[in-house]
Amino acid sequence: MHKLLYKNSQSPRHQAGAALFMALIFLLILTLLGVFGMNVSRLENLMAGNTQFQTTALNNAEYTLARGIEDILLVESSGLSYPTTDGYHAAGDIEPSDLTWGFTTKEVVLPDGSTGEYVIINAGTDNDDGEDNSYTGTITPAPGAIVQVFLVTAQSESSRGAKRIVQSVVVTNPLLP
Repeated sequence: MHKLLYKNSQSPRHQAGAALFMALIFLLILTLLGVFGMNVSRLENLMAGNTQFQTTALNNAEYTLARGIEDILLVESSGLSYPTTDGYHAAGDIEPSDLTWGFTTKEVVLPDGSTGEYVIINAGTDNDDGEDNSYTGTITPAPGAIVQVFLVTAQSESSRGAKRIVQSVVVTNPLLP
């Protein structure tokens, strides 16, 4: 019997393993793309979570700030004099921008069960220039009226350690000269 001789250089014997090698290369590329995609997804999930905790801390700090402003307005509406204890301080006595407060503050229990704290700095009286500069936006005092000025600073922390500090200036009803 005569054997047919292949003169073609691409006989099956010379191609052994080429398809396997190409398949392994493609599999390696797909695996690297999958691992990269998983890492990006995990990082995006962490960033979204951190943004959520920062937003929670800011919302809690604003809620605490509102309680401090209510405290000032309650004292004012009751006709009491402004205290110098329980979170009230004179201007220059403390630095509220420091994240670790070691001075007297007032604590607020937040709706989520955590706590926030605020401090009120009594900045003294000011001779009003007659412009509308009250907290409520409804008072237009006469020029020369005396107003009481406060700086309210509040801070709160989320469950993952995101801390936020917010401040507001509160100007009370004028005392006519």
